[in-house]
Amino acid sequence: MKQVLLASTALLGFAGMAAADVTLSGSGRFGLVYTDDGAGTSDTVLSYRMRVNIDASTETDSGVKFGGRIRLQYDNGDNDTVGGLAELNAAMLYAETAGFRFEIGNVNTAFDSLATLYNAELGFISSTTGSYSLFSYDSYSSSPYEPGQFDRVGLFASYSTGNLVARLSYIDYDQNVSTDNEELGISLDYTAGAYKLGFGYVTDAAGIADYDVYALLGEYAMNDMTNIGLQFIGEDGEENDRTLTLYGNTKLASGMGVGAFISGVDSDVTYANDFAIGIGANYDLGGATIAGTIQQGFDDQTYADLGINFSF
Repeated sequence: MKQVLLASTALLGFAGMAAADVTLSGSGRFGLVYTDDGAGTSDTVLSYRMRVNIDASTETDSGVKFGGRIRLQYDNGDNDTVGGLAELNAAMLYAETAGFRFEIGNVNTAFDSLATLYNAELGFISSTTGSYSLFSYDSYSSSPYEPGQFDRVGLFASYSTGNLVARLSYIDYDQNVSTDNEELGISLDYTAGAYKLGFGYVTDAAGIADYDVYALLGEYAMNDMTNIGLQFIGEDGEENDRTLTLYGNTKLASGMGVGAFISGVDSDVTYANDFAIGIGANYDLGGATIAGTIQQGFDDQTYADLGINFSF
C-alpha cells in the first residue's frame, strides 16, 4: 500500500510539472584567445564558457503570458566566480501580451536591446575592439550582482507594432537608498524593407553620474546572405568619446562566413590609434560553428581568438 501511495504521489508531482511550461536552453564555447598584454603575462589562454537558461512560463485564459528566467553560468577566467563554481544570476520576471512586454528584476535594458548594436562582433566569443567597446552601460546580468547591489531592481517595457519596436528601461542599483544614481534608457528600432534603423539613449549609464551614452545605427541587407552597417556611438562625459563604425557580414554557399569592421574615434583624450579594425571568419558545422578573428584596438593592442560555439 505504501508503494502505491508513493507511486501516486510521484505521478501527481510529474503531472504538476507537466502543467507548467519549463524549458532549458543555453550555449557553450571553447577555444584559444590571444591578447598582447605585454611582459610578465601569458598572451595566449584557453577560454571556455557554459550557460544554461532556466525559463518558466504560464498563460492566462485571457492570453496574458507570465514567466521568468534564471541563468546558470560558468565563465573561465571570470574573477567574480566564487570558488571556481558555476553561478546563478538574479531572476527576471515578465508579462507580455499583444506586442507589449514588461520585465522586473534582472531586466534587459533598452540600449542593450538595440537590434543591430552587436552586429560588428567577430570570433567565437563575439567581440569587437571598435564600435561600442569604449562605452559603459548596463544590460541583463549573466552573473550575480556586484557587492553592494543586493537591493538592485530593474524595470523594462517594450512595445512592438508593425515594423517599429520601442523600449524603456530603468535600473535602481539600491532601491533602499534615495541618493544613488539610477540608469534610464530608451531605444527605437525600425525596419523598412532591407533597411534597419536604430536609436538609443541612456542617462547616468551604468550608474555613473552625469554620464550619458547615445547611438544611431543603420544596416542594409544586400540580400539574404550579406549585410552592411554603419554605427555612430558617443558619450557625454569626461572623455566625450565618439566612434563611427562601418561593418559587413556575408555568408557563402559553402557554409563559410566572413565579416569585418573598421571604427574611427574622436575624443577629448588621446588614444594610441585613431582606428580599430578587425576581420573574422566562421564555418557552420551543422549544429555548431567554428569561428575566429584578429583585431587591433584603439589602444594599439592586438586581439585574436579561434574556437567553437554552439547552442542547445
